[in-house]
Order: sequence, then C-alpha cells, then structure tokens
Amino acid sequence: MGLPVVLDIALGLMFVYMALGLIASEAQEIVSTMLQWRAEHLKYSIEQLLAGGQSADRRAARRLADQIYNSPMVRDLNYEAQGVIARSARQIIHVVGRIYRLLSRTRNVFGDQTSGPSYIPSEAFATTLLESLQLEGLQKSVVEVRLKRLLQERIMLPLGDTLHTLRAAIGDGALLDVELRNLEASLEKIFLDYRTGRTGLAQIADRVLAELDHFADQGAQILPESYGATQAFIRRLGYLRSQLAGGMDMSEGLVRQLQPTLKELLALINSSDRNERSGELASVRQSLEGKLPLRLKESLSLIAERVTRRTGRADDQLKVFQQELEQWYDRGMDRAGGVYRRNSKIVGILIGIAIAAIVNADTFYMANRLTVNQAVRTSVIQTIDQVPLETMLSQSDDANSNNTGLSALSDDLQDLGNAVQTTLSDYSLPIGRSPKLLATQAVLEADWALPIPRRWFGWGLTGIAVSMGSSFWFDALRRVMSVRTSGSKPTRTSATANDESSVTR
Repeated sequence: MGLPVVLDIALGLMFVYMALGLIASEAQEIVSTMLQWRAEHLKYSIEQLLAGGQSADRRAARRLADQIYNSPMVRDLNYEAQGVIARSARQIIHVVGRIYRLLSRTRNVFGDQTSGPSYIPSEAFATTLLESLQLEGLQKSVVEVRLKRLLQERIMLPLGDTLHTLRAAIGDGALLDVELRNLEASLEKIFLDYRTGRTGLAQIADRVLAELDHFADQGAQILPESYGATQAFIRRLGYLRSQLAGGMDMSEGLVRQLQPTLKELLALINSSDRNERSGELASVRQSLEGKLPLRLKESLSLIAERVTRRTGRADDQLKVFQQELEQWYDRGMDRAGGVYRRNSKIVGILIGIAIAAIVNADTFYMANRLTVNQAVRTSVIQTIDQVPLETMLSQSDDANSNNTGLSALSDDLQDLGNAVQTTLSDYSLPIGRSPKLLATQAVLEADWALPIPRRWFGWGLTGIAVSMGSSFWFDALRRVMSVRTSGSKPTRTSATANDESSVTR
C-alpha cells in the first residue's frame, strides 16, 4: 500500500468524521438548549463558589444565590425572545426541562423561575453580592450610630458640664442657654440631613466643626474676659474640638472616626456575640442571620485583609473590595468553565457514540472498505476536491482577525454541506444499515477474538473522533490535502478511469 492510498484512506475517514461531527455539534447544541445546561451549570457554579466546597453550607449558599438571581441587575440578563413562535418554543423547552428533572430526580436550580442567564458579568455579580451583604446600608447605620454618640456624648454632654461649671463660677444660671439650645438644634439638623441622605459625611464633619467654632465665638463675645473661668471655658472648647479631630486634620480626622473600615463592617456581620447584636444595628445584622455560608465569611475576611493592605482610606475600601470580588468571581468561573468543558466533552463523546451506533459508522469497517474498495475511496476524494479548502481557511482567519470575509466563508461552508449531503446520498459510503453492509460487517467480525462485538469498539472509536468537532477534522482535512497535492499528480490508468466512470453513472 503506497503513501497516496494511505492518504486517501485518511481523507475518507476524516471526511466521514467531519460530516458526523456537524450532526453531533447540532445535536449537542439542541440538547444543551433544551435542558439549559449552560444556565444550570452557571447557577451550580455560583452556589459552589459561595459555599466554598462545604456541603454543610450548601443550603445557605442556595438561599444567597437565589437572592442574587432575584436581583434586578441579574434578572435583566435573562433575555427571552418575544413573539408567538418564540414563546411556544420556550414553553416546549420548559416542559422538556421539567420532564428531565423528574426523570433525573434533580431540583430546579432556578427556584420559582423556569430559566436563568447563561452568563453573568463579574461586575453584576460583585455589585449584587454587595447589595445582598448590605455593606453600604450597614456602613451608613454604623456612621449614624457613631455620629449620634459623638453629638450627644462627646459634644453636648461635655459642653453641658463645662457650661454648668462656668455658670456656677459666674453666678448666672442662664448663661449661654439660648446659644446652647441653638447648637443642639443645629447638630440635630446635621444628623437628620445625613440620615436622609441630603449631606455626605465630609460635609457633615465640616458643619459640625463650624457649629463648634460658631458657639465658641458667641461665648467669647458674651462672657466677660476678666474672669479666669471664662478663659478656662474657651480653652475647654478648643481642647474638645481637637479631641474630635483625633490629632489630625480637623475634617479628615472626624471623618475617619465616624466611618467604619471594611474589616469592622465584616466583623459586625460575622459577630456571634448577642450583646453586640443588640442595639440600633440589630435589624441589619439579623437580616443576614443564616444567609452567609461559613466559608464565604472566611473568604470575605481574607479579601478584606488584602484590601486593607492596599488602601487605608475607608471611603475607598468598598470600591477596592468590589474589584477584588470581581477578580475572585472571575477566578471561580474560570475553574467552573473548565469543569463545563470537561462535562461537555463527555456528553459529546456519548452523543458521538450514539450517532455512530445509529448510522453504523464503524471505524474498523470504514477503514477496511476504503482500503479494498477503490470506487468508494475515489468518490470521497472527488467530493473533497470540490471544496476550496485553502480559500475557506484563509477566509476563516480573516473573519477571526478583522471580521471580514464572513459572507464568502458562509457560502463555502454551505458548499461543503452540500458536498457532504451529495456524497452521503449518491455514493455507497461504508456507513448505514443496509442488509449488504451488515452482512459484510458480520463476515469481517467472524475472526474477532474478543467476546464483545468488534463494531462496538468501532462505534466507540468513531464517537471519540466525532466528539473532537467538525472544525478539528476540517483543519486536519486541509492539512492532509495539502500533503497529498504537494507531489506530482498520479497518472490515471484506463482501469481506474473505467472504475470511476462506473461509479459516476
């Protein structure tokens, strides 16, 4: 057997693999769409990411994942086509999905919904997870508690005690009474403005310090300068103001005292101390009770440590924390994508074996017939010669690089499909279940030593080859064709010409 014959046999097998690969790819895509494998795998992967691989945390991870999927940002990613035909097709898919889950005894990962998105961007996941953790709400609640304590315990209470001492020294029980009430009303208004979201934290700090300065100026104008108690009162106001700033820039220092860090927020969420859970922050913490898996808390704490090392500003930490969550999600989805590709490969092999068994595409038998039957081998090569493989490859590269040549490539792929269909219908390829083919196959299996039929191994080999995809065999076909046509064209004998003419008649 010469090299040209070996190449022709390889081309014949590759052609059959490519034809069956087209069918297998379409079948796998239909099954994947009907059973929503991509969307289900994504939901399972997110639950696994949140649970951290711990079976004990799966229930909490499912609840949190359901909450993420029910958020508007993620729910809007589940696009569904409109129209009567599209709705009917979608209903069929939903019915098939319910039957599949009933037979496989698996749960509906989408909960009350019938479908979910097949892709969730990292930004949408991180934003939705932060909303589920209520970090911004918890941060605002902590600032409100600290601001209220600061205004009452660190400003009004010390001012009242100092003013009481001054009044006793001077003998005026109503001294600065009106000014103190005005200060209290101004500070209460500042607190309400922050609670209602009218003013930011930086502006709050500036306003608090401005009100203290205004009160000190009023006291300096009203109080007699000759009394030592007056000077002590002014010094006390200055000391109180410096204590609020914490020895830093006045406004920045006050903001840092009021705004909790990311580690403090996560510590409040993870805290199991009942005493800490009492008070004004109890409602926020109780809403997260039981919703966060233990491994997720550990992961968030590690990410918070990394964020703290990167930036010390509390107002920037949430932004950096969201970026870290996005990277954490991307890494998890990369691993999940590898798992999905492996599962898809297994399914592709099973589909390929099923198609090979249905059409009786036995690799051993096909190789034998292509070896001994020159007419079948020649018919396949003639069909392949009709397809401009080099032109299609160059157009495919251009389409992938700059989105050009798509229409020409589509036309050539259509020609390839027509050529495949013509060959399968007009020539006796060594596949199928005709009585003559089955009889020949049985004769070849007569000397098979193993108890398992040889065609089963042939179907398995064909299924594995088909699962590699039609694009793989298309590229291999092009390479073998280039090797075959690189040498001189063999001279056809009269016998070969007669065989070919008999095939084409």
